[in-house]
Amino acid sequence: MVNKLSITKKSSWSLVLAAKETVYDEEKHSSLISIEKTIRGVKYTLAYDRNSETISKCNFIMDDYNEMLFSTFLPIIFNNHHKPFFIAHLAQTLDGFIATDSGESKYISSRENLTHIHMIRAISDVIIVGYKTVLLDNPELTTRFVKGPSPMRIIIDKDNRLSNKYNVFKNSDFNGYKIIGDKIKTNEDNIFQLPLDKGRFNEQDIILLLSKLRKKVIFIEGGGATVSDFYNRNVLNRLHLCISPSILGKGRPSFITKTKQSLDEAKCHKTKYSQMGQDILCDIKLS
Repeated sequence: MVNKLSITKKSSWSLVLAAKETVYDEEKHSSLISIEKTIRGVKYTLAYDRNSETISKCNFIMDDYNEMLFSTFLPIIFNNHHKPFFIAHLAQTLDGFIATDSGESKYISSRENLTHIHMIRAISDVIIVGYKTVLLDNPELTTRFVKGPSPMRIIIDKDNRLSNKYNVFKNSDFNGYKIIGDKIKTNEDNIFQLPLDKGRFNEQDIILLLSKLRKKVIFIEGGGATVSDFYNRNVLNRLHLCISPSILGKGRPSFITKTKQSLDEAKCHKTKYSQMGQDILCDIKLS
């Protein structure tokens, strides 16, 4: 029997980043994908089966943390979709709120979940948020909590309300953009313009834009209205819902969906649960 290698959490994450780089070199229709990374002179390897979404073999100890890490991120990286793959994240209280009525949301979830969000950013090609998230939080949308590249940032801002003073546009990579309506005249160079239909963008136009940009993994990070919009339009492929053990009593709801008239009409999704600090992460497969 071959003794397997010990591996640290940081080294496991380095393997996930190596997987992100590997996906572009693999044949599109290949089922079994080999991933390897040499860290401080030690070579770690694993083989991932895209069809079964399982690891068929590896040369290191597969403990609970590694099982959670790889089963969470590798199906996203190695998804079999020919179109852009959409993942969203929401952090909510036990009673279903993502913020107070005034918009305060820092921080509902634990530090571990904040790190998880930065991990999703690192394996994504694009982060999308609504303009209200930028107005309220002025986020950087970078991967400063983890090792890994910061992806392109796109803000849905149909009326072009945001100036370039916000952090998402001021990062040194100059990789922050807006999607605005095609009737607006502007000289800004970080703009994509799409037509509006009854005051909203058509999701197929957004998907086509991302396809033309050759972006594969799209992270819808917020806020609740933006995530709900993509969910309601059946665009999301995966949803990570973090549930914090706290109760607000009232506030801004996590989901804004069409009202269901009966329990028979409610959607039920395949979900995997993981402990994340004091929170519970629901990894929900939507398609």
